[in-house]
Amino acid sequence: MNGLGRALQILAMVDCGVALLIGVLNPAAYAIQLVILGSAVILFSLGRLLQKKAHVRSIGGRNNASISESE
Repeated sequence: MNGLGRALQILAMVDCGVALLIGVLNPAAYAIQLVILGSAVILFSLGRLLQKKAHVRSIGGRNNASISESE
């Protein structure tokens, strides 16, 4: 899950680059830039959420294992 989160974040960064390139090539295309940047925000947020979930699961798994070993 952590890898998928990172991949989504990288895709969001590429998305921002595409929006920048569109802005350089066609400065009047504000609507297209905003749509692309909005999708980048959504992708990055989903990636961050997946990374946090993976981190919480890995911490929870370690704590449960250490508790069962100490008993």
